[in-house]
Amino acid sequence: MTMAASSSPIFAGLEEPNKLLQEENKKRKAAKYIFNFSSPYKSSDYLTTPHAHFEIKELVEKYTNNNVYVSIRDNGTDGYGSPLANQVSHGVTTGALLSISNLSAKTPQVDLLNIPYWAANDQQYLKVFKSDLWRRHVLSKMELKKIRVLFPYVVGERTATTTKKSMKTIRKPEDFFDVVFRVPNSHALESLYSHLKAKPYYVPWDLCAKNANRGRFEALDPSTTGLYAGPNNLRGEIGIISETGFVQDGWVAIANSDFIDSMDSVTQQQFLESFEEIQNRQFESYQRARLLCQQQFEKLGTKIYVTTSKERRILNNRFGYASPIWDDFKTKLLGDDGLNIFAKMHNIATA
Repeated sequence: MTMAASSSPIFAGLEEPNKLLQEENKKRKAAKYIFNFSSPYKSSDYLTTPHAHFEIKELVEKYTNNNVYVSIRDNGTDGYGSPLANQVSHGVTTGALLSISNLSAKTPQVDLLNIPYWAANDQQYLKVFKSDLWRRHVLSKMELKKIRVLFPYVVGERTATTTKKSMKTIRKPEDFFDVVFRVPNSHALESLYSHLKAKPYYVPWDLCAKNANRGRFEALDPSTTGLYAGPNNLRGEIGIISETGFVQDGWVAIANSDFIDSMDSVTQQQFLESFEEIQNRQFESYQRARLLCQQQFEKLGTKIYVTTSKERRILNNRFGYASPIWDDFKTKLLGDDGLNIFAKMHNIATA
C-alpha cells in the first residue's frame, strides 16, 4: 500500500485525497521500476519511530527522476524479522526495514555487532558499518544471499529492560542472574546473557507484547526507541528501562540485489546515491524521536535508569569485547585470523 496523504509531511500541500491518488497512480504507471519497501512500523508514527518511510519515498523518487516508484508497505503488512528478510532474499518484496540481528541466520558475521562495548554508541556503529573492512568481511557475504544493505539506521543502544510483571532495575552482573531474558535471533546476545547467568528466551518481535503480558519473560533489550515503537503496544508492558550501553540496536534498510541489478546503470546509481541523504535525515529524525520516546515513557510512569561509568566498567571488564569469552566466537565468524581482524575493526570504531 502507498502512504496516505494525511499521514505524510511530504504530501502536506495535497489536501485532496483523490488528487493525491491520481498523481500517485500516474507516477506509478510512468515508472520503470517499482520498489516495494516493507516495514513493521506505522508510517503515521514517524515522530516516535525514525523509520524514514517518507524520506525513502520522497528521495528515491526525486533522485531517480521518478523512474523508481516507491510503495511503502507498512505496519507489518509483509511480516516481521527473519521471515521478512527471507521475503527480500527471495524477491517476494524488493526491500525492507528490520533489525540487523534478523540477518544473522543468513550472514552470521553481522552478529559481531552484538559483542558488548566495542561498537555500541552511534558514531562507533556507523564508522564500523561504513568501513571497507566491514564490507569485505560482512556485507559482501550478505550479498551472496541476494540481500544488499542500503543504509544502516541508528536507533540507539540496546537496554536491559524489565517488564511490568518484573519491575527490576538491572545495573550490575548479579541483577541478570536467573532472569528470563527475551533475545532476538542473535547467538552473540544469547551467549552474553548466558554468561551473565540469565535465561535467554527467543521470542519473535511481533509476539513480544503478548509474551510479556503473559509473563513468559522478564526482560528484553531493544533501545528506548525500539521499545516505544514495538508492535502490539509493547510500550504498555515496559516496567524499568536500564541503559547499559552494551551494543547498538542496529536496524537496516535492505533490498533484493537482483532488483537492484535489474536497473539500467544510470537509474541504479541514482537509486543507491539517494540513500546517503536518506541516512542523514534518518539520523536527524532519530535524535528527535529518542527524546520524545523518553518523554512519553516518563508520562507512562516508566523509569529510565542510566548505568554509571563504574557500573559499565564492571560489566565491560567481565563481559566486554576484550574478554576471552568472545575469542572462539570471533574466530568462528572471521576465520583463523579472526582475532586480528576484529582488533582492526575495533580500531576503526574507536579512531
